[in-house]
Amino acid sequence: MNSKPKKSFKESFIPSKSDDTGTLISKIIVLASVAALLVCLYLVGLHFYRIWETEKNSAELGGIYGGGANAHVIERVTTAVTELAVTDASGVTIKPKEPWVEPPRLPAVAEMLALNEDYQAYISIPGVFSEVVVKNEDNEFYLTHNFYGQKRSAGTVFADYRNVINGEEPSDNIVLYGHNNRDGTMFGNMDFYKYNAKYWLKNPFVYFDNFYSQDVYVILCSFITNTEPEHDNGNVFDYHNYLNFDDGQFTFESFKDNINRRTQFFAGLEWDETDKYITLSTCSYEWEPSRHVMICRKLRPGETVDNIDTTRFELNPNPEWPAIYRKYMG
Repeated sequence: MNSKPKKSFKESFIPSKSDDTGTLISKIIVLASVAALLVCLYLVGLHFYRIWETEKNSAELGGIYGGGANAHVIERVTTAVTELAVTDASGVTIKPKEPWVEPPRLPAVAEMLALNEDYQAYISIPGVFSEVVVKNEDNEFYLTHNFYGQKRSAGTVFADYRNVINGEEPSDNIVLYGHNNRDGTMFGNMDFYKYNAKYWLKNPFVYFDNFYSQDVYVILCSFITNTEPEHDNGNVFDYHNYLNFDDGQFTFESFKDNINRRTQFFAGLEWDETDKYITLSTCSYEWEPSRHVMICRKLRPGETVDNIDTTRFELNPNPEWPAIYRKYMG
């Protein structure tokens, strides 16, 4: 019995004029399927490469920051005196404000600024995240760019462009934004506090190094909130606008009231308008758009990570949720 001659790859898969309609359609389907598979493999590979790249960059920057402890000469800058002494109507001499003398910078700051002049600070919660903090002229650029200015969906942790972090008069509340990346990079692992409020007992402290000092903050609250008025009967807690409590509109009283009503837990610590704060903001997934927010207070003089009283921690029995959450989650 004579067997049919074996077809070549071209004859089997590449369309030709001699193909009947059924054969032509089959070949097109096969080629389209192979092309789709290759595109999918490329996209999956690119996705995992981006995850690897983000984690690699984070580790490298952490190494550069941590490894620069004795690498550079500390800088000192003095602002110029621009005011002269004047005498008021009663003859009392009013002395000009003393010029601000910039404190010594931490040794690694120069190297970080050499890599990116937008560098502002380094923030970490052990076992949760360790990230550089940048600030741009708006709140858009670092949503889609990494620390090196490359366009990347993972973004970079960045401060609100209105904040002052390193200067004579830092903001009362430094607001930081970071993506809730599924791989845990940026603020992805903040979900630990969302899914289990008692995680606070394991990790209540945030370490924040600006240009001049290595400061410690304690987390006061964690809550999910809306950004659109229609998601809560016209109500929105504009936590990102509480930058300075003396501006007359976004007062500390309103800030504290909103937090106490919404938080999933109470840390059992004192806090008032004389304290300094950091707000951590990331996306949440209960509805779109929603935000997971944690607000932290700077440790006061005499407080340390060893003597902070965590025994008064308690869960909030009835935290306030936006109406949209009640609608869909019950």
